[in-house]
Amino acid sequence: MTKRMRPAIERLLALCLFLLAANPAAFAQSRPITDLQPTVILISIDGFRSDYLDKYQPPNLRRLAREGVRARWMTPSFPSKTFPNHYAIATGLYPQNNGIVENNIYDPATHVTFTMDNRKEVANGRWWLGEPIWITAERQGQRAAPMFFPGSEAEIAGVRPTFWKPYDGKVANEARVDMALGWLDLPARQRPTLLTLYFSDVDSAGHDFSPEAPEVKQAVFKVDRAIGHLLAGLKARGIYSQVNLIIVSDHGMATQETNHFIFVDKLFDAGLAEKVLWTGEIVGIWPKGGKEDEIYNALKAGLPPQAKVYRKRDVPARFHYSDSPRIPPLLVLPDEGWVLTNQQRYATMKEKGELQHARGGHGYDNQLSSMRALFIAHGEAIKRDKVIGPFENVQVYDLMCAILKLKPAPNDGNMELAKEVLR
Repeated sequence: MTKRMRPAIERLLALCLFLLAANPAAFAQSRPITDLQPTVILISIDGFRSDYLDKYQPPNLRRLAREGVRARWMTPSFPSKTFPNHYAIATGLYPQNNGIVENNIYDPATHVTFTMDNRKEVANGRWWLGEPIWITAERQGQRAAPMFFPGSEAEIAGVRPTFWKPYDGKVANEARVDMALGWLDLPARQRPTLLTLYFSDVDSAGHDFSPEAPEVKQAVFKVDRAIGHLLAGLKARGIYSQVNLIIVSDHGMATQETNHFIFVDKLFDAGLAEKVLWTGEIVGIWPKGGKEDEIYNALKAGLPPQAKVYRKRDVPARFHYSDSPRIPPLLVLPDEGWVLTNQQRYATMKEKGELQHARGGHGYDNQLSSMRALFIAHGEAIKRDKVIGPFENVQVYDLMCAILKLKPAPNDGNMELAKEVLR
């Protein structure tokens, strides 16, 4: 080695060490996997509206859709919110049956409130009813690795998945992918057959800037790059065509203009309620004893035409949203793009500068085109180059069971999607 060559080699070595420290999985041993059992990776792209695929044309997602099966759209369950729909996909149960009836839930029996940010309650298995796919797999002798999927942090019916992680939104997308690839690198007896990935970027951009904003396109391509990283890892292991990828979103996104607010607290006496849960797209009210009629009549008389109040028993049957003690006796639901609020919430939004431009929201009527979700399937068990019609997201659970050769737990879906998608 000449003196002239030594500095260049030292710089190259330093660069390699830096890259290894930054992304050790990129240099991990990724020998071909030759003993793969039927495997599903369920990938959730939160807030990815079905039309984003054609509108923005992310290359990796488009390729998977072209090579495999793509639905025109997938219909979310009502309410078209994050936790209820992730768990509907995982269990095949409508929210009224899976227990996760909203992102915020009040249990009138215990007077305890569940919220997405309450980590203690998120990890409490009593909220999570039914049997999610990772528990079905574990109960039937397979290993599961749901990462950051709603419900995966809880012990459900006395069972936990073999691999799981407490949710941490700071973990980069590529690091999430590398963790999943690392699980696939395990010896066959330890390797999970059911894995999940979750990406929040598209939902966050849609909320902050509205679904038509350029920031949403940037988020779509950011997630697409992470999926490209996954595909590269599968190819390096020789299992790109074998692993069955099921790529979904939980819901779409609607534009919420700054002048489309309804102040519900001005229309009834909140002191007549035991509990009120406020979100922009659903206000749930538990009246005190004997006060339901008074609250209902006040809201019915005072609400503008862009919102309606329902008694639980009168909620449209197609919502499948009236048969749970966790569903409030009174529900206020707005039209698409309208936001329910109270004076305090509105003041907080104004103080944070959130009223300076249009934003985005979801939770509306699940039949709206703006709420439509994504579905792509690709892999060894999947048909090729096929577009199918829309279907309800409770069908996905049975599809995953069919691929993994599992007996499904009782659920609200059926095998029709599996018949359309599987070879």
